[in-house]
Parts: sequence; structure tokens; C-alpha cells
Amino acid sequence: NGERFDCGSKAGFLQATIAFGLSRDDLRDELMDYLQAVTHTDKAAQ
Repeated sequence: NGERFDCGSKAGFLQATIAFGLSRDDLRDELMDYLQAVTHTDKAAQ
């Protein structure tokens, strides 16, 4: 019943790692803060 990721590709590996982090209560908040900061910075640079 879980999600599948193509960990043979770099993007798939990152997607799996992020999904894992977001699924954990002890990691979710810190990971979300990081992802928001990184995506906000990238959009501002464009």
C-alpha cells in the first residue's frame, strides 16, 4: 500500500528520501522548514 519510487534515478532517490522524512513525526517540521526556505530562495533568484 506504500508509494514506489525509482531509486535507480537520482530524482527518484531524492523523492523517496523526502517522502520518508515527511512521513515521520520527528522529522517533518524541520524538513518542511528547510524545503520552504530552499524553494523560496530558488524562486526569488529566478
